[in-house]
Amino acid sequence: MKPCCVRLLHCCVFILLLGGVGCGYRVASKNRLTASYGSISVKTLVNETTTYEVEQILTRALVREFVQRSNFSVVNDPQQADLVLEGTINRVSVSPMTIGRSGFASTFQVMITVRVVLKARESGETVFQENGLLFRDQYVINVDVEEFFSEQNPALGRIADDFAESVVTTVLEDF
Repeated sequence: MKPCCVRLLHCCVFILLLGGVGCGYRVASKNRLTASYGSISVKTLVNETTTYEVEQILTRALVREFVQRSNFSVVNDPQQADLVLEGTINRVSVSPMTIGRSGFASTFQVMITVRVVLKARESGETVFQENGLLFRDQYVINVDVEEFFSEQNPALGRIADDFAESVVTTVLEDF
């Protein structure tokens, strides 16, 4: 290539790079709440359902996800935190999906609906709120009486992980 063509190519690349600087993209950490707030308290979710310990499963998943993926200091006492996350489990439903030869359902779908609110403790300002988070998964019941097993608790664990990942990602990346 001729030297003048190489210079022209370099100039074009430089101009394209300069144009990309003002395009609105920025480092994700610039968006994060951790710049303004240092600590978070995750209150045990309120369980308005009859499903045993579902609030503990979801709360543990949230705390674990905040510890693993954020720079927040996770504290137990809401009075010591900059942010307080509260939530309510509004609904847990289990529906049959597959009926086996014996006439009994063998595959079920479990769905959980949760309301989540994240507030700044001092100002009371709502930082994040979602009223109808819906998560679902399937589980299997072996209808053979001798080898009965249920995967409802592992299904709840998978849903809890999905729920926690979704909430923490939204809080960290969107605000």
